[in-house]
Amino acid sequence: MRMNLKKVKASLREDQILFHPDEAQRLFHEAGVLFQGQIKKDFEQLIAFNRAITAERRGYLEEELAEIEIKLKGIDAELDDLDKQCFEGLSFLKETGVFIKYKTLSNEILTLRAEIYLLEYKREPLERLRTLDHDIGVLQEECRDLEEKIQADVKQQKLEQDSVFSSIRFFFKEIVEEVIDCRASLSVTINKRGHLEFNAHILDAAGQATSADLGYTYRRLLCMAFDLAILRAYSNDRFPRFVYHDGVFESLDNRKKENLLAVIRRYASFGLQSIVTLIDSDLPERTAEDLPVFTTNEIVVTLHDEDERGRLFKMKTW
Repeated sequence: MRMNLKKVKASLREDQILFHPDEAQRLFHEAGVLFQGQIKKDFEQLIAFNRAITAERRGYLEEELAEIEIKLKGIDAELDDLDKQCFEGLSFLKETGVFIKYKTLSNEILTLRAEIYLLEYKREPLERLRTLDHDIGVLQEECRDLEEKIQADVKQQKLEQDSVFSSIRFFFKEIVEEVIDCRASLSVTINKRGHLEFNAHILDAAGQATSADLGYTYRRLLCMAFDLAILRAYSNDRFPRFVYHDGVFESLDNRKKENLLAVIRRYASFGLQSIVTLIDSDLPERTAEDLPVFTTNEIVVTLHDEDERGRLFKMKTW
């Protein structure tokens, strides 16, 4: 646009007629050359024609010049606005660490979005965990209440002569004394978890606990006596009426084996069945004249390793 402006102004300068007939006539006269008549007239007509054309062309050029100047003013104003916007943009971009800040903030936004997603993912389990914690607290409170009730019940059971625990303790002492001719004690306590713990001991003549119950043989006998005592104490209720023991006669002397066998048969008369397993070498010793330890009706199965018939399920090994 500015190039067009220069061209228009140059054209306006070029359209100026620099030839003057009068000045030419004076110069010719001084040189001794005639410059008059028809020659002068032709030059004057030519100049007049040229001036007419030049005036018309100059009018067009001046109009174009005015239009160009108006457009240039608008362009200059627009350039000023653009320069101002550019300056403001550059001022923003030249702020210290703006791109670094933008990148940092973008990374922080991504991190926060990831954390939000993770928290949303964990929210349901956390809510479930809070519910479970509340339920655990309620159950723990109920357990504490039950522990207190158990402690009160244990104390009451110990004091009452006709309580179930008193019956179990009486039958337990009776069995132990009948088998090994020793006194025994049975007590119950509540452990740290709120569970009942039964403690059985063999007593000496002074009623003090001895270390005899620490041995395997007597410890097993005390367990068997405890099981039978429980069955008898609940014999009038809806309660199991059988119990299983393995190796009941093992390590006992012959007299104690006979005593234990008598207890088992006596409890069978109460409707309480004892299922026992033993090897023939643990049977009480009998002479040829004595009756066998067990009758054929009392023996459920006899196992041996002679053939398949001696196996529990009567099948071949694999």
